[in-house]
This record gives sequence, C-alpha cells and structure tokens, in this order.
Amino acid sequence: MAKNIYLTDQTGLGWLGASFAFGGLVGSVVLSSHRFEFRAAQTMVLAAAVWFAVDVLFAFSTQLGVGMALLWLAGLAQSLCMTPLAAVMLRATGPAYRGRVMGMRMLAIWGLPLGLMLSGPLIDRWGYAATAGLYSALGLLLTGAMAWHWRAHIWDAKAPANAPL
Repeated sequence: MAKNIYLTDQTGLGWLGASFAFGGLVGSVVLSSHRFEFRAAQTMVLAAAVWFAVDVLFAFSTQLGVGMALLWLAGLAQSLCMTPLAAVMLRATGPAYRGRVMGMRMLAIWGLPLGLMLSGPLIDRWGYAATAGLYSALGLLLTGAMAWHWRAHIWDAKAPANAPL
C-alpha cells in the first residue's frame, strides 16, 4: 500500500503504522479513563462495524494523508472492539477455564495466515483495492449477521455481556 498506492518510502510506511498505533493508544486511554460508561458487548459490535467500514474506505484511498486518518480511526475502533471482546470472554468464563478460553482465542487468530495466503493470488487477479474492499465488506457483513443472531445478548442493556467496562 505504502509503496504501490501512496508512492511513498519507509518513512511513509512508518507514518501509516504509527497512525494506526496512535488510534489504538487513544482507544485504550478512553476505555481505561472510566469517564464514559461503555456497555461491553454493544461497544464491541459497534466498534467492529466502524473498524470494517473504515477498512473498506482505506482499501480505496489513494492519498497518504487520508490513509493516515483512516488508519488512525481504524486503530481507535480496533481498540474499542478488541478490549471489550477480551473483557466479555473473561467475564463469562469461570476462573478455572480462563486460560483455556484465551488459548482457544489464540488458535482462532492463527487462521489469519490462511486468509493472507489467499489474498496474494486475489490481489494478483483483482488488485489490492478490490481484494481489501472484499475482505473488509465481508467482515462488516459477518459483524452485522453476528449482531442480528445474538441481538438479545448484545442489545439488552441488562445482559451480562453488557456490564460496564
């Protein structure tokens, strides 16, 4: 992306990475400040939807400044998604099983390289923007399906998954 779309060098790549990381830092500070009352499940789903929507926009951006702003927002949304996800998983699990649950979460993440290996041939065939847009749109679609399927547990303010963070 940095080299072929934004036509920048290692410095531009560093700025892109730093933009995402700074957004994540801001999200973590917001969550840990306890100035806002976030319902964990609702925050997780809404932030995931924002994250994937921003990723769709990032896939089609062609200006470095716009890409940096979108990555900052994606980092913020990722932090607001993944931290409540871990909290909900650990809150709903008995102490004797927490290590196992987090281990299974890691096994699920190990599937990511399969998607990355598939993306190489797809990028060769359709291009970066179409492939990244497809992956992000699929994530947004699946997030919406998940929110619909578990709506009673996500949108009910009194549900255990929505205890304030």
